[in-house]
Amino acid sequence: MKPFCFLLTLFIIAACSDAHYNEIQVDSKPSLYPDYIDVTIPKNIAPLNFTTSSYDSLQDISADIQLPDGSLYSYNGDKYIDIPESDWKHILTSAAGNAINIKVSEVKNSKKYIYKAFTINIADSEIDSFLSYRLIAPGYEIFTRMGIYCRNLTNFDQNTVIDNRLINANCVNCHSFCAGNPQYSSLHIRGDLNSTVIRSGGDFGVYRAVTDKYKLNCVYPYWHPSGKFVAYSQNNTMQSFHAGDPNRVEVYDAQSRVVIYDIDNNKLFTNDMINDTTTFTTEPSFSPDGNSLYYTTCKSTDANLFTKKLYYDICRIDFDATNREFSQNVDTLVKVSSDSMTTAFPRPSYDGKYLLFTKFNYGQFAIWHKEADLWMLNLKTKETYPLTLANSPDAESYHTWSNNSEWIAYESRRDDGLYTRIYIAHINSEGNADKAFLLPQKHPDYNRSLMYSYNVPEFSKTEFTINKSLLESRLKSGDKIQFGD
Repeated sequence: MKPFCFLLTLFIIAACSDAHYNEIQVDSKPSLYPDYIDVTIPKNIAPLNFTTSSYDSLQDISADIQLPDGSLYSYNGDKYIDIPESDWKHILTSAAGNAINIKVSEVKNSKKYIYKAFTINIADSEIDSFLSYRLIAPGYEIFTRMGIYCRNLTNFDQNTVIDNRLINANCVNCHSFCAGNPQYSSLHIRGDLNSTVIRSGGDFGVYRAVTDKYKLNCVYPYWHPSGKFVAYSQNNTMQSFHAGDPNRVEVYDAQSRVVIYDIDNNKLFTNDMINDTTTFTTEPSFSPDGNSLYYTTCKSTDANLFTKKLYYDICRIDFDATNREFSQNVDTLVKVSSDSMTTAFPRPSYDGKYLLFTKFNYGQFAIWHKEADLWMLNLKTKETYPLTLANSPDAESYHTWSNNSEWIAYESRRDDGLYTRIYIAHINSEGNADKAFLLPQKHPDYNRSLMYSYNVPEFSKTEFTINKSLLESRLKSGDKIQFGD
């Protein structure tokens, strides 16, 4: 009886492993998560591992990836497709400038569903290798645990730049690089260690940015391409909450101005053409040649009473870096206030062709506005238009350009309306966005289980690191370099 039982066991195992399910041909493409169907991706991105909307009930999933030369890669898994990095790099290299075809089947309820094939376009273009971001709980007041992290986009490696548990649970935010070079970087610490941290090519310094003349902290940094100046806005930020509005919270400025920090001379300065008593100005950015400064501005008002009357336009003023002087003329590039709309976060492409911004109903803080969408300004033709394939019914905000001006990364609440996730989109030769895709993860369900929001993605060409113990000791020592004015 023992040999018979042994053979019977082998037969059952073989029968289970080679199960033949009733096959059903489905006349549609699969419902993938993340949705990578018909997206355009760079030729150096990490593997696009995926599952389907049936993740919880899946018994099996398979994928056949066909390259333009006809070669085939086949994968299967219990819950998701996990593509080896070595295979994926060969796929990207072989198919750059073309499309791959992917056919997916899934088993659920002991039935095999075979879907129509879909494509993924592989652009003959690389994305910057690294992306830094903050991970923060999606709340409004509490920041007990958060950090700034740097992700290698060519694989799944993520390093911790700074975890705020090292610095008395102070808020860390506003990280920024000079043209994607983290050797020139700035970040801000809020709370009892209130400081601005600046690295300009070598060691970093810890600064006190509040001065007798400029009595607010320096936030929303943007580097001049020379690495000699950083544009900041100084904001007295307030919050209010809605009891019956889908936009749960409103963040607004009771006061704001744009200032420039001269690193070599340790001096803050500004210009009356940018700031006066009748306006709020914020969110500056330099043009890639360094000759202009972009910013948003609106008429000053009692924002606590008239929050929904705050309409920001985008302006530009010329800047002479040699003499530290601004011109006397201000150009209004995007005027939406006359249509009772507002703009935020103007960011020029590094090739100087476009200005990317967020457009929404009112205010300055787009991150909680469901109607907030990405828009583009063609700096040559002055045409503005929405990036339709990058947008969604929920909030899009905090965008960044890759160094070659062919990719953008931004945060979106489209997945569940609560958590912001990072999406990446290709900007094609017409200046439009191709369909965006979610930041790839080793396990595709990672984003749905992560209890933190991504915030302020910033591309860099090299990895962003900082000496954590030295930063901790310098912050806690209380010794700070005072900004001059």
